Amino acid sequence: MEIQPEEFYEDMQFWRSAVNNYWSLLTPLIFSDHPKRPGDEDPMPPYNMIRNVMDMNANYGGLNAALLEEKKSVWVMNVVPARATNALPLILDRGFVGVMHDWCEPFPTYPRTYDMLHANGLISHLASESCNMLELFLEMDRILRPEGWIILSDTMWAIELARKLATQLRWEARLVFLTIAYDHDSFALVKIELDPPEHK
Repeated sequence: MEIQPEEFYEDMQFWRSAVNNYWSLLTPLIFSDHPKRPGDEDPMPPYNMIRNVMDMNANYGGLNAALLEEKKSVWVMNVVPARATNALPLILDRGFVGVMHDWCEPFPTYPRTYDMLHANGLISHLASESCNMLELFLEMDRILRPEGWIILSDTMWAIELARKLATQLRWEARLVFLTIAYDHDSFALVKIELDPPEHK
């Protein structure tokens, strides 16, 4: 695929800003949800609070690159949706790990594999492809570890759909609206703490 230098630069600038926003918002939320108990050691520094991430709609791999620039100790699996523009060769050329996958189907991985799932524009894209959104969220539930995190950025109607699905799955979802945007009417960070019924 061909990409203009200006487009590549804008994409990188966006993800640098997004990563800073993610960490500033996630750090207090994670530490407030898991407070230090008497006798515990100090919590790990913010750059170690998430170990592995799946970027479910990786585009050019900008999130992965921004995390590396910020020296976050995170391993990223970049996934290019099968029905989107094939940017996988570019991702691989950048030295990142990546695969193509049809999100209307299950992802081939073990359950409870990832600390965080990230999806930029994925909900609206898959809805236009007539994928079953509830099955997608069930698959996200399967591959995310308990008390894992999901960040979704999309149009407002897609975020509202995500909230309804989160309620059906008995997840706890918090929405924080940010001022940055990337090809969307709105940008929202959705933190979802999984609390499976069997653990209640």
